[in-house]
Amino acid sequence: MPSSTPAEPVVEEDRVCPECGSEHLVRDYARGELVCDSCGLVISEGAIDEGPEWSAYSVEENDRLARTGAPRSYVAGASGLTTVIPLANKDARGNTIPLREREKFYRMRKLQRHSGHSRPGERSLPETIRSLDRVASLMGLPRPVKDEAGFICKKALEKGLVRGRSIEAIVAAAVYAACRIDGVPRTLDELQQVTGVRKKTIGKAYGALLRTLTLRVPPSRPTNYVSRFCSRLGLSNTVEAEAQKILKELEKIDSSMSLSPSGTAAAAIYLASLSCGERRPQKAIAKVAGVSEVTLRNRFQFMEGFMQQLVLPRGRAPKIGPSSQGPP
Repeated sequence: MPSSTPAEPVVEEDRVCPECGSEHLVRDYARGELVCDSCGLVISEGAIDEGPEWSAYSVEENDRLARTGAPRSYVAGASGLTTVIPLANKDARGNTIPLREREKFYRMRKLQRHSGHSRPGERSLPETIRSLDRVASLMGLPRPVKDEAGFICKKALEKGLVRGRSIEAIVAAAVYAACRIDGVPRTLDELQQVTGVRKKTIGKAYGALLRTLTLRVPPSRPTNYVSRFCSRLGLSNTVEAEAQKILKELEKIDSSMSLSPSGTAAAAIYLASLSCGERRPQKAIAKVAGVSEVTLRNRFQFMEGFMQQLVLPRGRAPKIGPSSQGPP
């Protein structure tokens, strides 16, 4: 956007004056010239201004004058920039189109539709996007996660990973990878419940995505699950903060606790609920975390050695067993 004040001269050192050999060149944006500061030679003129032709002096005026469209989306065919030939029987003036002309437009529309899916994998893209929209809506995923999953799905289709696999499995694996990349991980049990695909099948598709697309997926941390689990359990912010504190201290002592992130998060939430007086049954916590009660107890017993210094500095830490599960 051009400014009312004169632009400051910019020194460019990557060019040399052909007259005196000086490297001190000054670009004048007001006149569109490149001038040598030593001898005054005008090296180039008539530079193109790549900014808009209008000036705005407020945010509202800038939004009103801007003529850019919606951002590009990877999930749209050809980035959403294709020409659409509608199916109509009348022209712009309201006159009826002759049958011969309608047949020509029909052939053009058919060729245009086929050309939009000419590259490998694009023929299955519409069905993949519909499945992705359904999964993202049911899981309540934000727009950046959905776009990341759509980009992964498109790359998977181009690599031919759909052959021998179902589209739902590829979509579930892409959503699982996108959630971990954006720091909002979801468990395989949640994906299995939403998509109807077995966890084992989703895991195989996820492994194929990692190998073929060479995705850099960071390992999920137990702290990424605490907020969502506490919200579903109806726990207060105090319990959530205490669980986050426990996990941070545990990561300093033993980073291997993240090998089972959902189970570790569930055990930390159970410890925090005990210390804050908002106890929840093990069965409820295990169901929300998508792990078994045995996994929850094993995680708790593994953390039992740290309970004296983390949660219960006074007294003996309670033993975890079927008798201490609390009310169902």
